[in-house]
Amino acid sequence: MAQKNETPVLVLALLITIGVLGGLFWWFTRNSVLNLSKSGNSTPGDSSPTTGGKSSQSSGSTPSNDLSSVPLTSTKGVDYTDLRDDLQSHNWKRANVDTTEALLKAFGPDSDQTGHVAPQEAAHPPCQDLKTVDQLWFKASNGNLGFTAQRQILKQARDYRQAYNQMQWQRPGGEWLIQYIYDGHREHFKPGYEPDYGNPDQGHLPTFERGYNFNYSFDGSLAKCGL
Repeated sequence: MAQKNETPVLVLALLITIGVLGGLFWWFTRNSVLNLSKSGNSTPGDSSPTTGGKSSQSSGSTPSNDLSSVPLTSTKGVDYTDLRDDLQSHNWKRANVDTTEALLKAFGPDSDQTGHVAPQEAAHPPCQDLKTVDQLWFKASNGNLGFTAQRQILKQARDYRQAYNQMQWQRPGGEWLIQYIYDGHREHFKPGYEPDYGNPDQGHLPTFERGYNFNYSFDGSLAKCGL
């Protein structure tokens, strides 16, 4: 009787073992197929946007208006670092002030003291300094601002009043859109008559010595320096 009872138990155990092994085999085979499928969809040249791909691409790119390549050359010992940094960040207001202060120093001590370019110092303009300032403005604004842009407008207009109107400095009737108050040392913009720093028109900035110092023509210095 004992031998007859052992046979069904052995058969049942064998069936259970086969079922377990079959289940394990199915699970292993399914996961292997899925892994192979995933690896097959990923290739070294995959252009899908990943964090690593973005950082690699951005690290090799250079902004079109990066000013680090512009040499800050001065024959007068003027430091143009502040001007470069303010132009790099498109802080047009600070850059306009930087330009005035730097070029008054570059022209000479009389100009720096009075806040206007002195005629005797204008006779020998600091050409390299003027070119440095112009290059910084030109590159920072993609050619929209700076002395070169202003001179081009003047050459095309062939008339100061028309050019100043185009640069939004003066109305055709003669009214100045940008006006100053002189404190004996520096000129400050009259409230309500400041330059447009938010969206400046072509040639609108910098405002240094253009049409305001009637004892001296800044355009003459620019022309003498080939600007």
